[in-house]
Amino acid sequence: MRVVFDGTPFLLEQPGIGHYTENLLAHLLKLDPQLEAGLFAISLRAGHRLRRLAPELPGVEARGFNLPANFLYYRLWKRTGALPAERLLGDFDIFHATNYQAPALRKARLVSTVHDINFVRFPEMQSKGIRRFISSLPRLLERSRVVLTDSRFTARELAEVYGLPEERMEVVYPGLDPVFRRTPGPEEMELALRAYCLKRPYLAYIGNLHPRKNLATLVEAFVLLRRRGFEHRLAVIGGGGLGRLNNAEYRKLMRRVTDLGMEEEIVFTGYVPDERLKSLLVQADLLVFPSIYEGFGLPPLEAMACGIPVVTSNRASLPEVVGDAALLVEDPLDPVEIADRVEAVLRDPSLRARLVERGRERANLFTWEEAARKVRGVYDRVLEGG
Repeated sequence: MRVVFDGTPFLLEQPGIGHYTENLLAHLLKLDPQLEAGLFAISLRAGHRLRRLAPELPGVEARGFNLPANFLYYRLWKRTGALPAERLLGDFDIFHATNYQAPALRKARLVSTVHDINFVRFPEMQSKGIRRFISSLPRLLERSRVVLTDSRFTARELAEVYGLPEERMEVVYPGLDPVFRRTPGPEEMELALRAYCLKRPYLAYIGNLHPRKNLATLVEAFVLLRRRGFEHRLAVIGGGGLGRLNNAEYRKLMRRVTDLGMEEEIVFTGYVPDERLKSLLVQADLLVFPSIYEGFGLPPLEAMACGIPVVTSNRASLPEVVGDAALLVEDPLDPVEIADRVEAVLRDPSLRARLVERGRERANLFTWEEAARKVRGVYDRVLEGG
C-alpha cells in the first residue's frame, strides 16, 4: 500500500495540523514498516522547500512542486480532474488530505481528515484566505471515501451542516506527543523560564490568537484575579498560523493589555516548540482554556499529562475531550465565571489534587498508536471497497 499525505502544513505556519500529520504518519509507519508513504505539496514559490521543511521520517519521500496552488486547488481541481496527482508522483493507492484540500486523482482513493469547521460557524472571524475553504469543503466531502474527524462533536457538525451520513465518517481521536509524558529536569525548566521571560507563579494559556479562542475574555478574567489578590502572571503561549488576522488580534489584545496596565503581568511568548512547552506547562499553576469552539482541543490534554489542573469551556468538543477531569465554565464569555473557577482551584488543594489525578488518567486514553491503528483500518476498508 502506498499512501501520500498532504504536506502543505509544513510549508505554512500550521503547527497543529503539522503535528497531526507528522505524528499520524510516524505511527502508521511504526505499525506497518512495509507501508510506503510520501508527502506532497504545491506552492507557487515555496513548493521546492517541502523537502527541507518536512519532518525527517524513515523512507518517507517529500515532493514539493512550484505550481499555482490557489488556482489548482480552488479553481481547476474544484471543477475538473485535469492534471491528477499521479502525473506528478506516479501511481499510489490513497491520498490522505489533512488540510481541507486535495488534488485531482486518477485512480487513488481519497481519505480526508476534517479537524473542525470553525470557518463555517464563524465566517466573520476568518481571514480572507481561509474563507475559500467554505466553498471548497462540500466538494472535498463528496470526493472522500471516508472522512475522519477528531471528535464526535465534529462528526455531528458535518452531519448537521452538510448532511454527511454517519457511515462515511470515522471518529479518530488524536494522540498526545510522547514529550508531554516525560518529566523535564530542573535546568531545562529554568532555561525555559529565562527564554520566555517568565517568573512563577503563573497561569498558562496555549493556542493561537484566533477570536474564537476567547482571549479577550481571559484577559478580563485575569484582571479580576489580580484584583482579588492573586500575584500570578498570565503566559499566553503560542500565536502562529493566522497571518494578518493573527497580527491584528495580537495588536488588539496588546492595546487592551496596555489599557489595563497589565504589560508586565501578561506575557506573550509566541510559538514554543513542544520540548520547551513541556517545561513551561509543568511550572504553571493552572491551564485556562476558555475557547468557544474546538474540533478537539489538545492543550487541555497536554496540561493533564503534565499534572496540571485545567479550567476550560463547556463548549463544542471540550467536554468530550476532558470528561470529568477538568472544571468546566458554563458561560466562557463571562469573565467572572472564569475567574471563579480558577480561584476555586487555586484556593482548594484537595480539588487541585483530584483534578491532577483524573487528568493524568484521562490523558493516558489518547495515544497515537490507537489513532494509527484505526486509520490503517480505514485505509484497508477503503481499498477493499473498490
